[in-house]
Amino acid sequence: MKKALITILALFILGVGVFFGYEYVTEPKMVDGVVSKNIDDKGNPIDVTTTFSPEDTIYFSAKRNRFWIKEAQIVWYKGEIKTENRFLVEKEVGVNKAGYFSTKLSVPEGLEEGHYGVTIYVKGKEIMETKAEFDVEK
Repeated sequence: MKKALITILALFILGVGVFFGYEYVTEPKMVDGVVSKNIDDKGNPIDVTTTFSPEDTIYFSAKRNRFWIKEAQIVWYKGEIKTENRFLVEKEVGVNKAGYFSTKLSVPEGLEEGHYGVTIYVKGKEIMETKAEFDVEK
């Protein structure tokens, strides 16, 4: 009876370990993608919004969800998030002190009014981890 109970308990613990291991590996490596008007000294997004004026600098930040991810690729879109709407691809964005991948979009002559999007990928991968969409209005 004691051996059977130990075997059942061991199988249960193994099953729980496999489940959480699978969840950890397959869940997004980057989460909480937001656009903001600024970031603080550590790299945390502040003034999070989805509406900007043409002369604003737009910051995109996504929180690292896995400690081993060191670099990301960030892609900016004008219009829908589709390959043909890409206008800027940043290939080697590193993680900051706060655990965020952050970048900024600033156009000296100002952004055109319209709808925009930004996505983030683990460097070298083709699976989008998270995204943010925003509008530029006068």
